Amino acid sequence: MKFSNKIFLISFLILINPVLTSRADEKSPVPQHVHDVQALGRVAIQEEGRIKPLDTYARGILLQFSGKRSFEGKPAIHWLAKLLFAPWDTNDDKVFLINSPEILMAIGLPVDHNRRYNFSQLESGLAKFRELAMAANAIDPKERSVVEQEILRVYNNLNLYLKIRNAFSFTVAHDDFTIKDAAAKTLLDFPALRNDYSFLDIALKADQLNEETYDLEKKKSDQWSAEEKEFMRLLRNLYQWSLNASGEGMAIVPSLNPEEETWESAWDMAKHNFSDPRVREELKNIQNLAQAYNDGKQLEFNMAAKVFNLSVVGRMSAAEKETSKKIPLEVFYNQSQLFLMAWIFYLLTFFTFLFSLIWPKKLLHKVGFTLLLLAFLPHLSALLLRMLIMSRPPVTNLYETFIFVGVITVFLSLLTELFNKKWLGLVVGSISGFVFLAIADKFSAEGDTLRMLVAVLNSNFWLSTHVLSITIGYSGCCVAGLMGHVYILQALIRPRDKEGLNSTYRYILGILGFGLTMAFLGTMLGGIWADQSWGRFWGWDPKENGALLIVLWTSIVFHAKAGRLIRPLGVAVGAAIGLIVVMWAWFGVNLLSIGLHSYGFTSGIATNLIIYFVLEILFLSVSVIILRKKGIYV
Repeated sequence: MKFSNKIFLISFLILINPVLTSRADEKSPVPQHVHDVQALGRVAIQEEGRIKPLDTYARGILLQFSGKRSFEGKPAIHWLAKLLFAPWDTNDDKVFLINSPEILMAIGLPVDHNRRYNFSQLESGLAKFRELAMAANAIDPKERSVVEQEILRVYNNLNLYLKIRNAFSFTVAHDDFTIKDAAAKTLLDFPALRNDYSFLDIALKADQLNEETYDLEKKKSDQWSAEEKEFMRLLRNLYQWSLNASGEGMAIVPSLNPEEETWESAWDMAKHNFSDPRVREELKNIQNLAQAYNDGKQLEFNMAAKVFNLSVVGRMSAAEKETSKKIPLEVFYNQSQLFLMAWIFYLLTFFTFLFSLIWPKKLLHKVGFTLLLLAFLPHLSALLLRMLIMSRPPVTNLYETFIFVGVITVFLSLLTELFNKKWLGLVVGSISGFVFLAIADKFSAEGDTLRMLVAVLNSNFWLSTHVLSITIGYSGCCVAGLMGHVYILQALIRPRDKEGLNSTYRYILGILGFGLTMAFLGTMLGGIWADQSWGRFWGWDPKENGALLIVLWTSIVFHAKAGRLIRPLGVAVGAAIGLIVVMWAWFGVNLLSIGLHSYGFTSGIATNLIIYFVLEILFLSVSVIILRKKGIYV
């Protein structure tokens, strides 16, 4: 934004009169709030290099702040709309999750059993938070304690909250831009009965302000008229606000150059390109959105959102426009909650199996199969939607591997049940589908799961061959491992049921063989990809070693069976141990934090993995000892 040649004069006035009203002291009208903000959720935004709907951004932000995907029973976009358009109304919203009582003690807050706090509670402790965060930031990341990491997390969340809170503050009437002088209002073509204005209202009159104050440098300040003093105060506050508003908020406005695929915040666009008519119009559209929201005018709100979105799309590059066409699909994906639906049906399938142990009727088997199919369909549908949204194969990060492996394990289980018809596939499918979706849900807490690919994965061909093959291999080994557990439990509970044991044993062999084949194929294809990308077929990378371990372990089980070193129980135990090998190869090696496959690194899983390993070994050891006493040997 240009303010003529008065920068020096205004800067001087700021120095001699530094008492400026803080932007945090906005007026706080009682907003009516529109009830439906879905139109806002379809507005495009750029984050981490990806064009996404504001609905997705809202879900990620609320999850990051509070650990929840909704607030007071409403979707995240409702809370984000309130934060953007009526930020004063979020002061008492308990959205800040704090897990460490030590932090609360340091800033003088009592511990809440829900572990969530509002901005009003935390505001007085911001200075202390900043002090603690600076100290924690000075510590090497590898040396930080859990509390120190929590300090940085909460402090970053508070900073982000304040930035979003100010993202559209240029639309809100503020004391800095109050005009009481009647002559000044007349000269600026403002209504005589209105006194309160926003930054944008005054900025749109900047040219007139410049004209009215053109010769003021030649006059002493005590000779200025009332309206001239008013004009200089307005210019001074415009300048001060523009200085303080660097990079605030979200990247919601595309660059004016269609070839540049970098977006800016509304404030940055206002500062750097305010003279462009398109920018002015888009900023006014945002103000119309805010006004309609606070006045409770639903139709006007929807229209303002649509007009703003059309303007933004019109300035996108060709590639961005193509991506923006998928925004409605992504909003549908967010709102449909297909994974939750699948998760519930998996749970119902398992409960049906448990009920069948009490009331063994054929009808229950049909019900169980139907429920598993009803769980599989939304699970698969959600996976296909993700592929359509991102235009890529469905496995590019740890979250997606759990989703994909879950689909394949349930598919294999359904095929098994079509031939077995003895609940084997239903039990394995319901457990695997439920567990993998539950694990995926934990990983989704990291934020947006539809992220852009890292460079090493930017190949749809290899994602469709190597990555899918290796993860299908994971699926086969996981199904075989779960069937191994079923075999062991069958042997413990019904050791004389030879037919049932032999049936389960045959399916273990078949699916374990399938897992071995796909794991081997995936490993070989990975070597070819590595040769093309890094110039070597094999480099003993931890992830490569993990894939090799799966192939070697399953091969050992088959060779031991062929050499009559192990019996059916041994095969079942070997398949169950194969689950440990898969877990280590899948994401356990990520804990080493080394290697070229760094895109898969995560944290916070070591304890869970160790607990699983210990419990698994304990279960297998006790089971084998008991079965040996019953005359069943490995």
